[in-house]
Amino acid sequence: MADITYEGKTYNCREGESILEAFLRQGVNIPFSCRNGVCQVCLQRATGGELPEESQKGLKASLAAKNYFLPCVCRPVQDIAIAPPLDEDLYFTAVVAGKEQLARDIYRILLEPSLAMHYRSGQFINLRRPDGVSRSYSLASVPGEDYFLELHVKRMPNGAMSNWLIDELEVGGEIDIQGPNGDCVYTHKNPTQSMLLVGTGTGLAPLVGVVRTALASGHGGQVHLYHGSSKRDGLYLVDELRELADRAPNFHYVPCVSRESVPKGFQQCRAHALAFAVHDSLAGWQVHLAGNPDMVDAATALAEKAGAKPEDICADAFVLKDLRTKKRTLAGRGQADPDSGRREFAPDPEMWAALKEGEVMSAILTDFYTRVFEDPVLSPYFAGVTRQRLIEKVYSFMRQIFTGEKMYFGDRPRNAHHWMVIPDEVFDYREALMTECMRRQGLAEPYIQRWLAIEESFRSDIVKDKPFGRLVDGVELPVEGFGETVLEVGALCDSCGRVLEPGEHVRYHLRLGHIYCSGCNRA
Repeated sequence: MADITYEGKTYNCREGESILEAFLRQGVNIPFSCRNGVCQVCLQRATGGELPEESQKGLKASLAAKNYFLPCVCRPVQDIAIAPPLDEDLYFTAVVAGKEQLARDIYRILLEPSLAMHYRSGQFINLRRPDGVSRSYSLASVPGEDYFLELHVKRMPNGAMSNWLIDELEVGGEIDIQGPNGDCVYTHKNPTQSMLLVGTGTGLAPLVGVVRTALASGHGGQVHLYHGSSKRDGLYLVDELRELADRAPNFHYVPCVSRESVPKGFQQCRAHALAFAVHDSLAGWQVHLAGNPDMVDAATALAEKAGAKPEDICADAFVLKDLRTKKRTLAGRGQADPDSGRREFAPDPEMWAALKEGEVMSAILTDFYTRVFEDPVLSPYFAGVTRQRLIEKVYSFMRQIFTGEKMYFGDRPRNAHHWMVIPDEVFDYREALMTECMRRQGLAEPYIQRWLAIEESFRSDIVKDKPFGRLVDGVELPVEGFGETVLEVGALCDSCGRVLEPGEHVRYHLRLGHIYCSGCNRA
């Protein structure tokens, strides 16, 4: 165990634990994003002690020489004293030179940096608001061709940074930037090498830069770009990319839409599914992947299966991909009934023991929902629900999963969330906050992964782009209005809180799922 001295206080770091994990476990808040040494948002400065070599991997030599390191990958073997970074070492200002809407929720933002910035196509920079909020954005611009730095920003539901960039940061205003970072770039090592690029959403940004750089440098191999979105209005730069394909015979562009019928010239499918069906032999190819983390994970595996060498696959997703893979594997133990949205899990006595028979779980949920009700992204989803009632419901639900005891009487996740429009990004955001709370309450990493695996198994029940009706006896009901039914299992009245027994006649709101006993029975 090593001691970490930070801002006058000392914190313990367990064996095998990163400094970031130790800080989160003990309630110390420092900026972070990807957790795997890519984005460099968590950068800190060592003022005493010896740093492990891997903690400085990927940093500029000038920063490493000043003892900067990445807490998310730093697992110290001796005591270390650290301090926050100095602004003059990391950040410099840029002026907003332009802002343009490219699609319904996607904007192009052009920045003019105050200092000369040498970057490569496909890299990313970190933006910082005046209040310290920081996010990573890939560069779509090409050095030597574009004067301004070009970013593609997607408006996120209640997104702290994206909405501020789009709505409040005006042309002519200034913002702090740091970078460039990342190594998902075009390489000139083999100008005849074929290239496959697959992106979703604003994952197109770095891919556009890579394509333009390759073509401008005289790349002779075939270059195939597949860009996907769930809906047509999520695609952008379609005309520009088609014009580029017309001018460059070796460049091929395929726009894909997965959830809507599309006109001629578009493919109705998932971008990565089509790309790897068409290009099933990628030996010797260079592959670039960007966008939705689940797509990046799946496409990485498909690229390796098709023969691409790992060193030829560039995929700098700002998520912990290994964690997602583990969660999906672990989640396989839960079996779903597609008609009811139910999943049956084998009891996990070891997990329940790690949670100290509910004591730790109660602390995690209390910590989590305290933060949720103060969070600008998540709190709107819980309007009209008390924090304590929510904690009690989720506690009962998770206890039933871990112990096998029949004690939960409420809706399963699909029906409980059927009216909420929840995108993958919000699901991921909630998951990251839950992970912080688990670590802060001292739950060991293997058990965190078990818990997250269960939550991940409900993603398909919760994530959606429009409300759907509650499922009752396999029948999907209308989204609005009230219905009446006889309970097959016990429940709680959402008005008076009375325990309802199986066989009772109740009235319920079709969208909210709120149940009213015969005594309350009100709209």
